Amino acid sequence: MSSNWAFNLDMLAQNGVLDYDAASFIMGQPPRYVGAPDKIPPFVSGIPTSNSLNQLNKDEFKKQNDTNIVHTPVWKKWAFGLIMTGALVFGGYKFKSKLIPMIKAVPSKFKLSSIKNFFVNKAKSIGNFFKNLKTKTKKP
Repeated sequence: MSSNWAFNLDMLAQNGVLDYDAASFIMGQPPRYVGAPDKIPPFVSGIPTSNSLNQLNKDEFKKQNDTNIVHTPVWKKWAFGLIMTGALVFGGYKFKSKLIPMIKAVPSKFKLSSIKNFFVNKAKSIGNFFKNLKTKTKKP
């Protein structure tokens, strides 16, 4: 055990919450300062002072005006947009021989029957999962 818990119990004893040496009681040792007047109390210099806490009268949210937040200037946003548009146009120009046939082939890939078969197969697999769930979760 660390010494923190014993220190906390000593603070409670010094402030009158406990009337015995709780740390020695827990460890099964003879008392260090309560019931043994020849021992030195744990706090020779007196009770440590705590800062007074300034509690609010009500719970509220106060908005803070942060002026340190970085705001991106408008010209940087426009410059980034132009660079990205230029990159897309350049990429389209360089790869147009590969993109145009790919775009023309898209409608033939998506037929009504293929979409229907996709959803029917997925529904069957989900149904089989729940049907077999009972056998999968049985205890061995």
